[in-house]
Amino acid sequence: MKSKASTHGFMLIEVLIALAIFGLSAVYLVDGAFIASRTIRIMKDTRELEQDLLWARSEIFRETDYEKMEEGGDLPTISMGEIRWETEIEMTDVIDLFKVRLLLEYDGNDELGVEPGERTYKMLMFRPKWGSHGDFSSDRNRLLQDKTDKIREIQDERNRD
Repeated sequence: MKSKASTHGFMLIEVLIALAIFGLSAVYLVDGAFIASRTIRIMKDTRELEQDLLWARSEIFRETDYEKMEEGGDLPTISMGEIRWETEIEMTDVIDLFKVRLLLEYDGNDELGVEPGERTYKMLMFRPKWGSHGDFSSDRNRLLQDKTDKIREIQDERNRD
């Protein structure tokens, strides 16, 4: 014979199991929310760092004087501390087109949580004024002569036809 008490309610063990499951799910939800907020903050910081580095790169590449570009220098920033930069410049086979390697080293900012670091960029830059510099003038003259010879060769072929 069944008693009436057992058919109209939950047993204590059932209630405890339900509370334990609810507690575990609450812990995982809260932990997930903290991980998501931390990830969003890291992504925002990374995006801001990238924007600051792109700004610094554009400021540096505004310089048109070869001597100053080759020398490198420092660039003060608000969020990343001071950026030290240096370049390696080499001529390509195209007249007045140069391969530039830019190295940025930054101090970071403890208040904003920006750690020190460095970044390297490689770019091609068209700088007609740099070709007349002593480091490149003989190479530039050789390239011009090669182009002139090639044009004459093409003209001679056309004249023969």
